[in-house]
Amino acid sequence: MGDAFPKPFAVAYVGAHTLAIDSELPWLKREIAAFATARGFILLMTYVEESQTMPDAFGELVQNVWRDGVKTVIVPSLAHLAALGNPVVMKAHLEHHIGGKVLFIDPAF
Repeated sequence: MGDAFPKPFAVAYVGAHTLAIDSELPWLKREIAAFATARGFILLMTYVEESQTMPDAFGELVQNVWRDGVKTVIVPSLAHLAALGNPVVMKAHLEHHIGGKVLFIDPAF
């Protein structure tokens, strides 16, 4: 039997600058997907911010969540927002613009 209510959508944002090595990215994407599933979300996409093209991924994320009505962005930790500016301000900015929440995998945030 299907769910009585459809699962909400989420997207994720990763700052590649926080990764020690490139091979961490596939593992981190799996962790994000597991986190989303465990909390009842359907993960649509993971936006990866590369330092050489910053802030392209962030801008694309904001445009797409507006268009698609996504209200949840999953981020591994506050450090992933730090390259864009003050991470606490960036979290508030993102929540304001999407009209939703930023969820951190790292429970300290």
